[in-house]
Amino acid sequence: MSKTSRFVFLVACLITVLTVQAVQAQSNDAVFTVDLPFDAGQPIPAWMHGPPVSPPGHGARVAFRLSPPSGRDLLLQFVFEEAEGAALRVEWLRDGSSTPVVISHDLCEGLGVPNQRQLLISASNLGGNGTLLLQGGGKLNLNRVKFEWVSERTMLASSSRYVPVVVTASRLTLMEADVDGGPRLALQDEWRDRVVRAALTEKAEPLTPSLTLLPTLEQAPAQARFEALIAGVYLDQEVWLVVNDHEVGPLAIDVPTLEDPGHLGLAGRETEFAGWRRGNIHVPAHLLLPGDNSVLLELRSPVNAGYRNRAFLRDAVLELSYPPPAREPDLTMPVRDLPSSAPDETAADESLPPVVSTPAAPGQVLQEFWNSGGGSL
Repeated sequence: MSKTSRFVFLVACLITVLTVQAVQAQSNDAVFTVDLPFDAGQPIPAWMHGPPVSPPGHGARVAFRLSPPSGRDLLLQFVFEEAEGAALRVEWLRDGSSTPVVISHDLCEGLGVPNQRQLLISASNLGGNGTLLLQGGGKLNLNRVKFEWVSERTMLASSSRYVPVVVTASRLTLMEADVDGGPRLALQDEWRDRVVRAALTEKAEPLTPSLTLLPTLEQAPAQARFEALIAGVYLDQEVWLVVNDHEVGPLAIDVPTLEDPGHLGLAGRETEFAGWRRGNIHVPAHLLLPGDNSVLLELRSPVNAGYRNRAFLRDAVLELSYPPPAREPDLTMPVRDLPSSAPDETAADESLPPVVSTPAAPGQVLQEFWNSGGGSL
């Protein structure tokens, strides 16, 4: 390789490395996690002006000075301890305004376990530079805040379903109800095609040490599946399903990616996760009977049977599949009339079509084609 070629090659490699680093820096700058209390030695992104501060006022408060990137919405993920009487109020004070705008009055759910909530603030509501104010009751039990700047993308979705509001960098899909800062809404029964999703809970129910649900079925299903959201269950614990006194097995409970801020990662609390996780399991259809059924969920700890931590369950759904209904014959269609007379026998005497002679061999056909001048231009 000549010196000139080697120089061009080295320049190209350098440009590639710098481009990758620039893209990574831009990507990393769009996502930033703050642990509280704040480590003064932690570097902060360009859109955050200084470390969080505790402004004067009633109750425990923390404030972040922000310069939102143009046209970006802000997705916030809060990790906090839900002590009795705790609250988490979120406000935005735009520069030049004397009155903050309340984004969420209270993100707490009254569970008394480590929890996680998401909140989306649109670019129009931000309206430029300002201060994010977080306020608790007597104590701000806030462990972590994750900032992520998101923007609109094109997405295809079924006409019968809502389009997800946001997909995070860690592949977490959030619906509108997950990020609006309001109270959790109760699920409703759904029926699509051959599958019914029967909602078994209306609110968060205590799971420690067990919870019994009593669904009533009109008929036995062909297939069945159970799913629910759980909170407060440690990563090394299991939630077992027992249907009509028959053990089905433990729920397959999601373990979110380690990018999820719900992983507390604290000494002695490595197996705790703050927030809701989804669990599901296949249910043998023969265990479900027409009429009343018993669905028992039991918290078990194979590692430490002495666990008695608070745990909760919500959005429990019994998903049932039924075969398509049998189609009854349509007796309203008219019956074709029988012929009034015997078929005409003279039709059988009609002469048959002439017999076509056997076609010539392919080679003969090709020779005749050339002899007739068909191959000339």
